[in-house]
Amino acid sequence: MKVLISALALTLSFSAFSATDVCSVSYNPQGSTLNWTAFKTPKKVGVKGQFTNLVINTSKSANVDELLSKATFEVETNSVSTNDKGRDAKIFHFFFKKMSKGTKITGKVVKVNPTNVDVEFSLNGATKIITLTKTYNEAQNTVTLNGEMNVLDFGMKDNLASLTKACETLHEGVTWPDVTVELVASVPKSCN
Repeated sequence: MKVLISALALTLSFSAFSATDVCSVSYNPQGSTLNWTAFKTPKKVGVKGQFTNLVINTSKSANVDELLSKATFEVETNSVSTNDKGRDAKIFHFFFKKMSKGTKITGKVVKVNPTNVDVEFSLNGATKIITLTKTYNEAQNTVTLNGEMNVLDFGMKDNLASLTKACETLHEGVTWPDVTVELVASVPKSCN
């Protein structure tokens, strides 16, 4: 009888062990967006938009922090979209097209903390680290990174002046240098 009970206990132990799922997360470009808000006029009115051509490279990982720690990205600035084609053309032509080292924004995550990440952004020939807050929504399988950058930190004073002049009437002579950014990334979880 003892042998039978021992065999049964051993069988249940193996069953419980084999039922333990090994899970991982990965990045899915579908459902991921890079949104931004720029500001105009002395009253600092927000203009919302996004970049529709965003490439994020990372690999399947044990958890979201590990996934983020391996992430690099590239943004095609000619994919700027504000739902106004005329405004999109002006933003690209008078601001992004005037960047000194091409029209792409590139970068990588350099440090992952419990509530934020440090991201290295490169544009206009300059590279700066910006801290973005991190929120993981396990139910929706998304991670959201939020923060603010100042284009003057990237030597874009002339770019900003060019855009302000092109949109002088609509901007009432003021285009602000600070821009908020929000990345919402789809990070589905799979278990086997």
